[in-house]
Amino acid sequence: MDFLSELLKTFLGGAAVKALASKTGLKTRDLKKVLPVAVPYLVKLLTKNASSEEGASSLLEALTQHTGDEPVDKQIADADIVDGSKIIGHILGSSGMDGLKALSKQSKLSETAVSGILSSIAPALLTYLSNAVFGTKKRSTRKSWISGLLGGLFSCKTSARRKKAKADDEFNVVSLLTALLSKK
Repeated sequence: MDFLSELLKTFLGGAAVKALASKTGLKTRDLKKVLPVAVPYLVKLLTKNASSEEGASSLLEALTQHTGDEPVDKQIADADIVDGSKIIGHILGSSGMDGLKALSKQSKLSETAVSGILSSIAPALLTYLSNAVFGTKKRSTRKSWISGLLGGLFSCKTSARRKKAKADDEFNVVSLLTALLSKK
């Protein structure tokens, strides 16, 4: 199973959806309309945001702050909505309302409801990605990626040198997320 399939299976699993329903007050059938679109959308935006040096550093910092081995349903149940809202604000950026409107329209849920869903899952999503990047007992095969990630993020290349470098010489959060999403 590839990474995105694993991610969706985790966030669409019965326990995670029940925890989210309890947290948001929404029906599980409504959550199952928005989650299959919202989760990949957030990962896509994270990947896009990480394409800049500033965005990559910001994502790395967020991933180091969101670690843990608790099941996703427990993370959702215990999620700090204020923290989640801040995370969503960073992920969505200036086009945030457009994304919320699109998710709202597609799921037929209010923008407030969609915002609540995203804010409730954001900390768990970052923890899941952090565990995939840095490794946990469950995902120890991905531990080797940390050296490549850190090497790419903290290299001392100047902007001019970076522009001249071959694409395959650079390894950053974008390539890491791409590798995670295409991992089979």
